[in-house]
Amino acid sequence: MARADKLGIGIGPSFLYGDNTGVMSDFKFKILPTASLDFTKYIDTHWDVRGTLGWQRIGSGDFYSENLKRNISEAGYPFAFNGSMIFADVMPTYIINPDRRGFLPSLVKVYGGAGLGVFHSIRKDETRIYAGDTFTTEISNASNTGIYFPVRVGAFIEVPELNGEIGLEGAMLISPFANMEGNSKQQKRIKSDIAVQLQVFYRLYLW
Repeated sequence: MARADKLGIGIGPSFLYGDNTGVMSDFKFKILPTASLDFTKYIDTHWDVRGTLGWQRIGSGDFYSENLKRNISEAGYPFAFNGSMIFADVMPTYIINPDRRGFLPSLVKVYGGAGLGVFHSIRKDETRIYAGDTFTTEISNASNTGIYFPVRVGAFIEVPELNGEIGLEGAMLISPFANMEGNSKQQKRIKSDIAVQLQVFYRLYLW
């Protein structure tokens, strides 16, 4: 059965896995908001294609020791930052259990997908300049642009009264070639920066 094309809006919590975004092994990192808009085009029984435009608040928090802040700053990188990231991507999605003629409809439909996107992060970076045991903190405007690979999994329930559907979706925006947070000192186990998101969506059917 053909699914309707749809427009969606989502909002939820997120965090950034980066080189100066906290101590992930101790679960010490900032949880910040993210939001997105998307358009989904029906292809066939199992496949859709989705375009997404979104925003994520990003920030480092204050989780490092003084020695680690010094090591990061003396390597020429910011030890802290605050800002936002804008992202856009295209991604095919595979519907695991779509409605089909002759079969009972699924109450909860599950899907996943991966694609290609571009991000642009805009930040205020904090770097320390040391003179012996004293330091001054410099705050500077900074930005980074690069490509990422979105990986998303989700589930939704159709709501005929709202002419649409409500869903929950988890996403990882994986940036293997560019820094989302302006730091490449490699203090984490995985080389790539990863924006992790969990969003609640409402998607409106267009026909």
